[in-house]
Amino acid sequence: MTPLWSRIIIKPRVRLSRPSFGMPTRPPDTVIFGMMFVAVLFVLGGNIYTLVRTPPAIAGSSSGAPILIAPGIDQQLGMEGIVASVIIFVGVIGLGLVYYASKYVFQPGYATRLLILGMIMSGVAFLVFSYLWSVKAGFL
Repeated sequence: MTPLWSRIIIKPRVRLSRPSFGMPTRPPDTVIFGMMFVAVLFVLGGNIYTLVRTPPAIAGSSSGAPILIAPGIDQQLGMEGIVASVIIFVGVIGLGLVYYASKYVFQPGYATRLLILGMIMSGVAFLVFSYLWSVKAGFL
């Protein structure tokens, strides 16, 4: 005869394992690419120079009018670096669209639109960047 408590109390079948403390998972490749892309735009825009030299945010001429582009290639205003980064970003997006259009070989209408938009964006970025450089170098 079995005791009464053996029918009421049942031994649980639990298997305990050690907790694993592993390294955190790696962030997605898109996040890493985005952070690297922003860092490269920051450097290409000349913002490191702006941070080191600490120029005034807005310069003024002798008449008191604001100067948006500092004359001479040996100085740069804070806004110039940001504008240069945005222009480079637009040009890179345009080149990316030209590359992306090659994936739509069997949809020629869509591929043509992507090509035209990419070329326009890259061309406008090049022309604006050239204009800013000529103003900065004193050609205009």
